[in-house]
Amino acid sequence: MSSHLYSQDMESYIQSKWKLSKTQIEYLHKGKVLAQSQVKSKEKTQKFDLKAMAYHSVRCSKALRKLSLLESYNDYIGFIKSSKYNDKNKLFTLTADHTLLPTPMIIHIIVDRPTKMGKYPFTFPTGIFRGLKGYFEITEFNKRCLLYAQSHYNGKASRFPDIVIEMFSETLSKLGGELLMRKSK
Repeated sequence: MSSHLYSQDMESYIQSKWKLSKTQIEYLHKGKVLAQSQVKSKEKTQKFDLKAMAYHSVRCSKALRKLSLLESYNDYIGFIKSSKYNDKNKLFTLTADHTLLPTPMIIHIIVDRPTKMGKYPFTFPTGIFRGLKGYFEITEFNKRCLLYAQSHYNGKASRFPDIVIEMFSETLSKLGGELLMRKSK
């Protein structure tokens, strides 16, 4: 399959977010989750950028029935040991543990519950990437849900080497995304 199967609007949307090759677009169309992480340390600071994209096989309205249940992510993704969401504070709390993670992690994310298509900014108020900011966007093309996320951190260096952060963030983004897509069909 080639990129000509996409509408021009979708092609423009994807390329405005992330310059993908034809092969990457084919993978996306086949249901693969794409993720790219870049981490660079300089003196006592660390810069971290992550992008991820998935093209779900179902409409956004159907996918969001499960994706919006943030407190159930531990049921969907094996390396998430617990997941809680506080609607009042918009605080999403995850406990994650996986062989790729350098240590078990508690992750706090301030984000609105995703209930409809749109753009959802988020931030990490605590942890090794305190101050990380980003957003995920949910939109529909050709009766399929396209999910895009990006995040950025520039702050105090963590105790983990750049390559370790790149590896676990990219791999777990792909793995978690693929599991979420399977569970939300």
